[in-house]
Amino acid sequence: MAVRKRKKILRYTIISGCLVAVITSGVWFATYRHYNAKLIDERAAYEEQLKDKDEVLQRYMDQSQTAYVLISPKLAGEAITAEDVMEEKLPKFSSPDNLINESKAIVGKYLKIDAMPGTAVTTEMVRDEARLDASERKEETEYIKLPLRLTKRDVVDIRIVFPNGEDYIVVGKKSLEDVDLANQYTFFNDNEEEAQLLQAALVDAYINNAELYMKQYVEPELQPEPVVNYVPNLDVLGVIKNDPFIIDQAKWSLAEKLRKELEKRLKAIEDENKIRVGAQAPSGSGVIQRKAEQGAAAATGAAEADNSQSVNGIIDQSNQAPVDSSADQSSTGLTNKKAATDDSLLEGK
Repeated sequence: MAVRKRKKILRYTIISGCLVAVITSGVWFATYRHYNAKLIDERAAYEEQLKDKDEVLQRYMDQSQTAYVLISPKLAGEAITAEDVMEEKLPKFSSPDNLINESKAIVGKYLKIDAMPGTAVTTEMVRDEARLDASERKEETEYIKLPLRLTKRDVVDIRIVFPNGEDYIVVGKKSLEDVDLANQYTFFNDNEEEAQLLQAALVDAYINNAELYMKQYVEPELQPEPVVNYVPNLDVLGVIKNDPFIIDQAKWSLAEKLRKELEKRLKAIEDENKIRVGAQAPSGSGVIQRKAEQGAAAATGAAEADNSQSVNGIIDQSNQAPVDSSADQSSTGLTNKKAATDDSLLEGK
C-alpha cells in the first residue's frame, strides 16, 4: 500500500510539474510575442520617421547652393588663399543670394572686413586690390554711348572718337556695378585721374564733336588692362599735374605736346565737315538703305511683332535691323510734297 501510494504521489507530482512547465512556457511565449510585436511596431514607426526626415533633408539638399567658408581667421586687407577656405553646401532658404560659388572668384582676392572661421564669403566681402585708392569714388555717367547688349558686371573700356577718326582709350577695363540701358546710365568706381579724364572727354564731346562710347571685353580674365592713350585739354593737364591724389606724374610729361598736335589736326577740319563719328550712320550708306527697307517691312507686319524688344526707343526684332525713323519721315515728306504738287496741277487745269 505504501509503495502504491508513493507511486501515485510521484505521478501527480510529475503531472503537476509538466503542467506548470507548459503553463510557464505558454505565458513566456505569449509575453515574448506581445513584446516582439510591440518592438516591431515601434521599429516600423521609427523607420517611418527616419524616412520622413531623409525626405526633408533631401529636399533641403536639393535646394542648397555651393559656398566657400573660411577655415581660418582673416583680417581686412589680407589675401585669401586656397588653404583658407573650404567648399560647403548651404540651404538656399537661409543663405544670401550673393554667395561666392567658384574658387576662382575668391582665391587671390582681398577681404574688405575682418572675418572669423565659419564665415561664408559673399561678393560684397572681397575686392581685387588689397587697399582702396584714397581717391576712389562711385561714378555715374549718362553721356556715354552704350552697347545694346550691355549688362551688369560687364567689363568695358571707355573710348572717345574725334571727327577726324582718331580713337583713344579714356578709361580702361572698368567693371560695371550697375546699368540702366533705358536711360543710358552706368555706375562704376573710378579714381581721381580717371574722373579728370572723363570730364575732359565730356568737354571734347561738346566742343570738338567727339563721341564717347563703351566697348565690352570678350574674356576679361584673359585680357590685360590696356594703356590709356587719351590726352585731355591743356587746362585739365594743369589740374592733373597739381593734383596731390595723382601720384604717377611721369606719364603726363609729354602730354601737353601731344594735345597741341591733336588740336591742330582738329582745327584743320572745316566746321561743316565736323560730325560725330558713330552717332549715326553716314547719309546714303548701305546701313541707312537697309534700315529703311527693313523699317518698311516692319511697318507692314507690325501686327506680328509680339516678340519685339524696345531699346532706347528703337524697335529691335529677331533677324531685323532697327527701324530708321529719319528715313521714314523723309519718305513721308516726299509723299506729301508730291500729293500737294499733283493737287496744284489739277487746280491749274
